[in-house]
Amino acid sequence: MAHNIKELRPQRKSRYTQGYIKPTSCKKVIDQTQPIIYRSSYEKRFVVWLEHCSKVVKWGSECVCIPYLFVDGKMHKYYPDYYVEYEDGTKMLVEIKPANQTRPPVNENSWAAKEWAKNSCKWKAAMEYCKAKGFKFQILTENTINKLCPS
Repeated sequence: MAHNIKELRPQRKSRYTQGYIKPTSCKKVIDQTQPIIYRSSYEKRFVVWLEHCSKVVKWGSECVCIPYLFVDGKMHKYYPDYYVEYEDGTKMLVEIKPANQTRPPVNENSWAAKEWAKNSCKWKAAMEYCKAKGFKFQILTENTINKLCPS
């Protein structure tokens, strides 16, 4: 079993579209030696947008590691989906999630409740990290990914 996101590989039987993008096919990606893994069609769509948006200077996939304290009292590692630099100097960490995973669930004993608890801890740590670095942090969903700036 994988201990962190960096060890997870695309799964054929996933309910989400998953796969690899050759980094050499991307002109703005920071590290062209590491495969780019997309874990959903939303992430794949975002990579295409990153490469086509004229305002994006460079980007990386899961290239920032943020330690966070989980509710179990242990430290864990969080790798936001994307790091993005814009031509105006703005630096941003981006997490892509289905909209239903970005709000507290109704059933407190469900899988969604556990995911919400974990994501809340991760996102709190990401916001603190970004504040300290002068970055922005943004969570994109299927509702917002289609509204990104045109290239």
